[in-house]
Amino acid sequence: MGAQAPQWLLTSFVDAMQQIGATATGTDLEHEGTDLMQRWSAPNRHMHNLRRLMNTLTYIDEIASSAHDPDILRVAAWYHGAFLNKALEIKLGGFQANFAATRCIDHAHNRLTNLGVPEEVVARIDELIAFLTRHRAPRTDFDAQVLVDADLACLSCSPQDYKKLRYSLRAELSELDDLQFVKARIALLKKLLSYETIYQSPLGSAWEDTARANLEVELTRLERDKTQLCEATHTEDTDNADDADDAEEVVEDSTTTTGTLIIKRRSIKKRVPVATPDNEATSTGVLPRKIEEPSGSDEHEEATSSLESAVESLDLPNAD
Repeated sequence: MGAQAPQWLLTSFVDAMQQIGATATGTDLEHEGTDLMQRWSAPNRHMHNLRRLMNTLTYIDEIASSAHDPDILRVAAWYHGAFLNKALEIKLGGFQANFAATRCIDHAHNRLTNLGVPEEVVARIDELIAFLTRHRAPRTDFDAQVLVDADLACLSCSPQDYKKLRYSLRAELSELDDLQFVKARIALLKKLLSYETIYQSPLGSAWEDTARANLEVELTRLERDKTQLCEATHTEDTDNADDADDAEEVVEDSTTTTGTLIIKRRSIKKRVPVATPDNEATSTGVLPRKIEEPSGSDEHEEATSSLESAVESLDLPNAD
């Protein structure tokens, strides 16, 4: 759950906005900060909540000495969480939640523009949010490296805190079944571990060893869970097939002279359909009926909407 917002948090947002050139009144900036805090504090945010935002801002302060414009990084961190990546979007995006990232960028662009932030600064913040969704910054963009490293700094916590992090993330993505979640998480962990270094900024490198150890332990656990889940799914499918083979049908009904009903049954063997090309007659002279795929489901419509986004995915190709 989200943390209680301390007074300094709202004040720091207003200060950062004024530092990046916002011309809106202090009252309007406070209203904007309050709206963002409410978004970060939503009940369904078990991991990406207000505490996570405060931690990220703290990590930015720790390693900001190598950044040129730390206030722009702070504002990007605030708007990065304007919308939460949800399980359906991860599933539809091939386990890459692109739709929420696009909404965050669009929201930040519109709100910052309305609050009088200069156009070039707004464009820079849009770019930084995109880097956050990729978990990677270009090699020559030192400010972006600081921001991404601060966001990933939570991976370098103690094993006990990392366990809590895993549980909170699972709760946040409760719409996914276990196998979907495990596959999605494995894909992300493998990508992070494939980098020569997880952290790119000079000061962020201090978190490398602890974070890598946490990720490797989690990956081993998830690989084992995936094997067990796949085996359980295979067993369930086999059992369902056996149940179908054991089904019976009534062949003949008759009654005895005493009026007792006699029902004769035989087992139904699974009939394997013979594939025939479309529009080709079978041996009986009857054309096989072509089964049309359903095309108007809500999931299909939502998938189409989700995938029409400007940002490619949660794990875009490496921007190095």
